[in-house]
Amino acid sequence: MQRPATSRPPDPADRVVLVTGGAGDIGSAVAAGAARLGATVVIADNGTSVTGVGQDPDRVVRVADRLAAEHGSVTGYHCDLTDGDQVEAMFENLIDEHGAVDAVVAAAATVRVRPVWELTPDDWRNVFDAHASHTYLVAAAACRHWRSTGAPRSGPPRSLVTLTAATGLVGRPDLGLAHTAAKGAIVGLTLELAHEMYPYGVSVNAVAEANVRGRVAAHVGARLSAGDGTFDASSPDHVGTLAAYLAGGDAPFVTGQVFRVVGGLIGRYRGWEVIRSLDPGGFGSIDEVRLGVRRLFDAFGGCGYPR
Repeated sequence: MQRPATSRPPDPADRVVLVTGGAGDIGSAVAAGAARLGATVVIADNGTSVTGVGQDPDRVVRVADRLAAEHGSVTGYHCDLTDGDQVEAMFENLIDEHGAVDAVVAAAATVRVRPVWELTPDDWRNVFDAHASHTYLVAAAACRHWRSTGAPRSGPPRSLVTLTAATGLVGRPDLGLAHTAAKGAIVGLTLELAHEMYPYGVSVNAVAEANVRGRVAAHVGARLSAGDGTFDASSPDHVGTLAAYLAGGDAPFVTGQVFRVVGGLIGRYRGWEVIRSLDPGGFGSIDEVRLGVRRLFDAFGGCGYPR
């Protein structure tokens, strides 16, 4: 889904960008990128551990102070991003203070790596809520605000950027079932919101990251590039720069897309694609289905069916 660009690129200095999970590695990189563009940036975080245990209300303020000293206008906001009431109150406070929230980047995350036979309901809820439920809550609050203010066809575009991962598209055992399911849910949420918010001038895109240095990678023992002193392929800045660009309002014609960032490379997913279909006049029996499925996988080396 794409629409024509606006006639004049917006000035990032006029934008208010909210980054949830902004005290984390990727969230901090997004906030730094947006601040360098001149945006007014608010990072929201609950200060939890990488496994979603405990809260440090001061952590987001410490990170915001560091980012502001290095990059520009960044302030911190402590919020439990899995609590709908707190999220709604946060948006009300930010709109009262800044007049608007022009872009949201949803980057909060936790991880608990256990096989399904050891995964507890608490593990599932913790990880799924930190990723997918948090993304829904902040997206819903933002979209309600944007819808109530109309479709800004000639004004500053609104942007929602979600953070997913390759795990949600292809699976990856080292990050666990809950993480994979949550990241997959975020992709579906992103694609649906791109349709729902199109009439209101809101672009909605996802960035799928992989092999990013930070506390999640350290927790799971991921093997990452050490960098050569001139280029760090595992730096969260690669994800941060792309997300900050999408949030900056310069690409309102891009919506409903999932981008891949790995090792400094940017790619674009095409989505689930049917690579082969068979239509031999219908499948009336189990034997016909069995034969059809085998032919889908070239179990007989062809057989003349169309690809």
